[in-house]
Amino acid sequence: MSIDKLYIPTYNRVGSQIAFDSLPVKWQNKTVLVVHSEEIHDGFPTLSCPVQGTGIAPVRQWISRYAQGTRYGVIDDDIIFKYTRRENEEGPSNRDLTNNEFDIIMNLLNSWMDDGFVHVSCDAAWNPPTRNKDFRTNARPCGNVFYDGTKLPIDEIDWTGLEIAEDYYVTLQLLTMGYQNRVSLKYRVDPNITQSKGGCSSFRTLDLHNKCMKELQRKFPQFVELREKVTKNSGEWSGQPRLAATISWKKAYQSSQINTLEGFMNE
Repeated sequence: MSIDKLYIPTYNRVGSQIAFDSLPVKWQNKTVLVVHSEEIHDGFPTLSCPVQGTGIAPVRQWISRYAQGTRYGVIDDDIIFKYTRRENEEGPSNRDLTNNEFDIIMNLLNSWMDDGFVHVSCDAAWNPPTRNKDFRTNARPCGNVFYDGTKLPIDEIDWTGLEIAEDYYVTLQLLTMGYQNRVSLKYRVDPNITQSKGGCSSFRTLDLHNKCMKELQRKFPQFVELREKVTKNSGEWSGQPRLAATISWKKAYQSSQINTLEGFMNE
């Protein structure tokens, strides 16, 4: 089995599809836009989603059920995949992938699933590059998550408990259940600014963002620390203070192993 489908949830961005347009033709043929029934995206393959427009979390839950039993990716509609230069290489820090390199990364993500990882991802190119290491185990997803839907515990996950920061929330749940993830540092994604027009910005406000950050900390207090930072290069939020989270991803997974050991010893 291999990753054979990419889903791009998109809302209020008719006529502009950065992520889809950046994909090789081979992968465009394996990709669908997950859209509101009333939005017309001429020239793009679409999949009508009954909950599109109600928030990204319900859409991700809907995709997980629709794609159950397959391996698939869910990617933001405004990201572009990049290659991050290694320590012994020359050239730009992050460059667009070649068509062949896109196949390579899909094969890499598949191989991780073959090794037992249920959720895998690519690091964000806005993070400082790690040039001497190709991946990190138990780390932050950003704008892209690939799932092994044959093993994903769909009905055990609270997909909609947070209106935003939903990827963080689902990832923490999976890690604390004992499902490790792996994140590529060699192949990464370049996300658009946080509050670019359309998409989640249609409903995401600064107050909602801060509310969800506080709720994420409430749900996982031992792994989530909050701090205030001034937002830069994020559209309408630029220059305003917002809450940011420092998340102990590795500790989240380790907690599942401690609990398992304690449970075994107490039997």
